[in-house]
Amino acid sequence: MIIEILYNIIIFPIIQIIEISFTIAQKLFRETGVTIIFISVVVSALCLPLYIVAEKWQRIERDTVKKLKPKVDEIKKIFKGDEQYMILSAYYRQNHYHPIYALRSSFGVLIQIPFFIAAFYYLSNLELLHGVSFLFIKDLSSQDALISIGNAQFNILPFIMTLITCISGFIYLKELPVKDKFQVYAIAAVFLILLYNSPSALVLYWTMNNIFSLLKNIYFRIQYKYKHLILTGLFTIICALISIYSVMKFGYILKARLLSIVLLIFAFSPWIYFILKHLIIKINNIIQFKESTLIFILSVSLIWVLMGLFIPSQLISSSPQEFSFIDNYTNPLFFIYNTSMQILGLFVFLPICLYFLFSDKIKKILTVLFFIISYCFILNTLVFSGNYGLISVNLIYDITPRHSLNENLINILLLILSSFLLILGLLKLQKYIPILISLCVISLFSISLYNIININKSFINLSKYYIKKDIILNEINPIFNISKNNKNVVILMLDRAINGFFPYILDESPELKNIYSGFNFYPNTVSFNGYTAIGAPPVFGGYEYTPEEINKRDTIPLVEKHNQALLTLPRIFSDNNFNVIVTDPPYANYNQKPDLSIYNEYPDIKPIITKAVYTDFWLYENNIFLQKTSDVIKRNIFWYNILKCFPLFLRHGIYYEGTWCSPIPNHKLRINIDNYSVLDYLPRLTNIVYDDKNNLLLMTNNTTHENSFFQAPDYIPSILVNNYGTSPFSKESAYHVNAAAIKRVADWILFLKKNNVYDNTRIIIVSDHGTQPNFFSDIGLPFNVYQFNPLLLIKDFNSTGEITTDYTFMSNADVPYLSLIDLIENPVNPFTNNKISNERKNEPLYIAVSGSIHISVNSYQYNLNTNSDYYVHSNIFVKDNWKRVNEN
Repeated sequence: MIIEILYNIIIFPIIQIIEISFTIAQKLFRETGVTIIFISVVVSALCLPLYIVAEKWQRIERDTVKKLKPKVDEIKKIFKGDEQYMILSAYYRQNHYHPIYALRSSFGVLIQIPFFIAAFYYLSNLELLHGVSFLFIKDLSSQDALISIGNAQFNILPFIMTLITCISGFIYLKELPVKDKFQVYAIAAVFLILLYNSPSALVLYWTMNNIFSLLKNIYFRIQYKYKHLILTGLFTIICALISIYSVMKFGYILKARLLSIVLLIFAFSPWIYFILKHLIIKINNIIQFKESTLIFILSVSLIWVLMGLFIPSQLISSSPQEFSFIDNYTNPLFFIYNTSMQILGLFVFLPICLYFLFSDKIKKILTVLFFIISYCFILNTLVFSGNYGLISVNLIYDITPRHSLNENLINILLLILSSFLLILGLLKLQKYIPILISLCVISLFSISLYNIININKSFINLSKYYIKKDIILNEINPIFNISKNNKNVVILMLDRAINGFFPYILDESPELKNIYSGFNFYPNTVSFNGYTAIGAPPVFGGYEYTPEEINKRDTIPLVEKHNQALLTLPRIFSDNNFNVIVTDPPYANYNQKPDLSIYNEYPDIKPIITKAVYTDFWLYENNIFLQKTSDVIKRNIFWYNILKCFPLFLRHGIYYEGTWCSPIPNHKLRINIDNYSVLDYLPRLTNIVYDDKNNLLLMTNNTTHENSFFQAPDYIPSILVNNYGTSPFSKESAYHVNAAAIKRVADWILFLKKNNVYDNTRIIIVSDHGTQPNFFSDIGLPFNVYQFNPLLLIKDFNSTGEITTDYTFMSNADVPYLSLIDLIENPVNPFTNNKISNERKNEPLYIAVSGSIHISVNSYQYNLNTNSDYYVHSNIFVKDNWKRVNEN
């Protein structure tokens, strides 16, 4: 526990600095060895102020010891034992010195330890290094082994690293006592032993650190009046050159342009400091030390409450159950606690350490800086929160954060204006500033506490029915029965599968047209809402469970009507002597985790959870190592906080296409495989049987919901993707997961054909809704029609021939009727006794454009808005066929 806390507070922030440096350099230079050198330079540059402070304290310690040494030697010579101790103590007190101050001489070594641990942890576990060469190093993930004598191999890079350390120490310690020289050389020997068998990437990183240290020691030995200006100019030139290189090579990419802007800000920031030096001096003269310290402490506290409690609690409270029972962590409050520790390290612990190391002048500058930062963070979080659609449990948005030039300019201007007003307030109303900050801290903390209480309540409700089962699979056993001698009905709901992608998937893989023989594809299909909670009930229960019809039955709770929809088809088929299997019912009992308890009263219905059951086995079989879902969440929530607090123009780069500044593009892949593995294993999960009953298999699968890039042309999950396919949507991750689902279902279809059970099987592939991003041209409505355009594919018994396209007006509420037709005569809804039919489609259909993803468990009706909702008929892609509800 203590080690984990220390890791989050001290090591984790440094790892993030290393990782984002690696990501930027890898994108710029595309050479891993150069990238390692780059991150070494970045980390060393960031540590330079610490080294300067360390040098200052070491010099003070050496001068103090040198001054006191004659008298100390005299006391030690004359007195012994307790008497010597008492006299020495008295002498130290008279000179305002304590022996513990001797630790100051070790400060330069101590600050290297966390950076070494962070680099060791990150570079020793980085998958991207495997098999990558650089100059004379064959594999950066292994020892360099540059010299071979017989069967023995010797590593040279660690000795080069040690030699540089010794040269640097010789220059630095030239005029110092033997004791100090011995300490440096001893540490060099220790690092040689520690790193001798380490990956060459880590040794290269530390060698570059030592080269930087050597240059630093040479620089401080130079006696030249303008050396600081020369160094600042060199820094500016390097940043400017990298910025120009970035624009010239990747100028067409928005992230490259943003990076160039950031680099230019860094390049000229020292000169801005020189220009504003007089203002800074004035601020230092006005702000009193006591108030400065108080304002600084309150400012970093405000940042901690905002980023460590408020933002993550707001995120998790929107869907607590999704963050519950993740790996070994049951309660979602863990993720808030973990994030609070990470933020504590980067924005509280580290700044406070720096604050008390520096002079009063620097302390006042830090106070002003963090006071401004804290309120700019609040402004960005609350005023410029951004609308990026839904966000998944692995912190992936529906819409990539992008902002127009006007939005960015407004954001920047308001931040500048706010900073100016804050400085003015700090100068004129200094005594009221602590009260203002305290009120903000208390307010944000109170809201966070309210969120935390609600999150815990939701978790307790989930715990009443959900018990996480850790299943360790040694093999794949069949769980689905397909009858060889009787009829089978298969309904597969692919959550958020996009109808418009399907023709492009067929064009890219023409062989699918024959595999999907007998299928009809219905592009002109509408769903009744853009989210699963409202969009799924019609799929399972038919037209009685569309938003309009559900709201008419206002004496029955919504959760009960939702459960009725999920139970309608299973009950009808079960009551008519079908074997029924249901998997992963969406939002059963309005719970995020599949709640199988709704089937307890119906023993003939067999419910199964498949999501995430086969993930580890699939990874093992495919020789892929991935982080646990909890590790991805822990890291991504930290970056989610950063995105929410930072200016708009930086958010696209921070999000980095869903990788959150990670150099590994598919670190989120595990959640995709939770669902993908089920589709991939369908042939092995299916048992072909001779049975005396017909069968219904009602499956829900989220492969198409969690966007990721897969390896084309087969669209298989891969950590590194270098083939994106030939589709016009090849660079859209949503297309990749849709293509993957269609291809894996195709594999299952081939399995059914091979076992001669295809003709006696009716298959319906459908989605509950489409998606928000504008992959296709809109038709001039205030919303994206494709969000309400679900996938619909239907193959009836004994259907043959290449897949055909049918433009008949359809809705996903047709599924129950189409699954029952010619199988069960005059089927009725067991809960309402009304006939299952598709006659409602003959009139315009009410589409709940206003329907929200959030539904209260205690509600009886959906909260719809007739000013925003529409009726549609005939062709959903004709604007005139959509009429606002309040206009009809």
